[in-house]
Amino acid sequence: MKRIWMLALAFMALHTTTFAQTEYNNINTTGRGGVGTTFSGGYQAIGINPANISRSRYTLSFSFLEGGFGVSSRAFTKDIIHDFRNTTPNQEVSLANREYYAKAFTSNDVLNIGADLQTFAISVNLPKIGGFAFSNRQRVLGHAGFNKNFSELLFLGEHAPVVKESDPNEPVYVSELFDGTELKASWVNEWNISYGRRLVSLPAFKIFGGVGYRYIQGLALYEFSAKNGEVKAYSTASPILNVDYGQYLDDPLFNHNEANNILSPVGKGHGFDIGLSAEVAKIVKLGVSVADIGAMRWTENLLVGQDKGFLVSDIESNGNYDFENAMDMAEQIIDTAMHFTALDELRTDLPTRFRAGVGLKVSNKVELGLDYVKALNNAPGNLTQDFIGLGVDVMPSPFIRLSSGVSTGAGDKVNLPLGIAFVTPVYEFGLSTRDITAPYTKSNPGASLAFAFMRFKIGKLPL
Repeated sequence: MKRIWMLALAFMALHTTTFAQTEYNNINTTGRGGVGTTFSGGYQAIGINPANISRSRYTLSFSFLEGGFGVSSRAFTKDIIHDFRNTTPNQEVSLANREYYAKAFTSNDVLNIGADLQTFAISVNLPKIGGFAFSNRQRVLGHAGFNKNFSELLFLGEHAPVVKESDPNEPVYVSELFDGTELKASWVNEWNISYGRRLVSLPAFKIFGGVGYRYIQGLALYEFSAKNGEVKAYSTASPILNVDYGQYLDDPLFNHNEANNILSPVGKGHGFDIGLSAEVAKIVKLGVSVADIGAMRWTENLLVGQDKGFLVSDIESNGNYDFENAMDMAEQIIDTAMHFTALDELRTDLPTRFRAGVGLKVSNKVELGLDYVKALNNAPGNLTQDFIGLGVDVMPSPFIRLSSGVSTGAGDKVNLPLGIAFVTPVYEFGLSTRDITAPYTKSNPGASLAFAFMRFKIGKLPL
């Protein structure tokens, strides 16, 4: 398959400005390192806990162009990023450096990327009826992990130990040679609608429930993985990504989408969220939810790969090794190892996650929250490890809200988030990051940024 477009996208994002995942469309949640199960209300609760929609303090809230992006890695270092950014096309990289890269990139978490853009969102809270929220967002998620053989072939080519150890005339199989390797990515356009309302109301105890539905337009999907003897390889991309499918056009199983629309989907799906939350004495908050229950059906520009065996000796590398060669080598490895054919339909699960949280309102100016998030399947874009985080919101003045905390998991290191928002009775804007230390660490650096400049709220409700 000519050009591993999603892998190239991931590396290009890192080559320009370094792009993890979980709710970058929410500056408050990002500023707490991903903690939001008990904090989020109104439209900010979409995808987190729909039960909280009816806990908004305002009759009407809305936002435009709110989003963010981030990247995390346990393989990259500042030195490696510097090398990749500064290697010229004609500059040869030494074998010693390539051996160093091969060792560094033997990792379950070579790269985790994520980007969210919420084009608009609105919520209405009617205390006797409940809360309604609606939004549209673009979401990109990706993950890369390489086992030792894949990483060594990627950087060493015919100099990789596996080439020397293999019989040049004996075929090998992806299921064995690359076990533990994963390349996964997805890009979707979501239309969300959620509803939440108060279920129990006592003087010192309240329970809220909520449900959410999303219609999903799939714009791209890629997976190449080998896990416990099972191999998965498929790809599909909207025409906007300009992938060349010429060699498959005559195949009756290939449903070609060449529409000129800006966002022309190649798959469609439906997702659901459910959640419960509780409030005790207006001080303690509890919440549980399950998000992204459902599946996608991909039907256009779809290719699937079969593990039919290949000769390791067919892998070749360029002596003038540079950054572009790394992408070319990844493409060559997968094109050599897999046989791709057209497919008329593929069903994939959404990245279903379980969330649980507990919050404590210390005072009118300080609120704490503890979150735990667990992936419930291995779908493209899901968390690779459990997430846990402690978040705090502080109001040092009526017009400034500071967010921070500590979080870890989801393929990431320990993060120290920070967010700042300027708040008025009707308008709010702010910036936040999942880890303020990430750009300055020598090992495993990363970066993230969430932004909101057009948040509005009307009609404050009594507590």
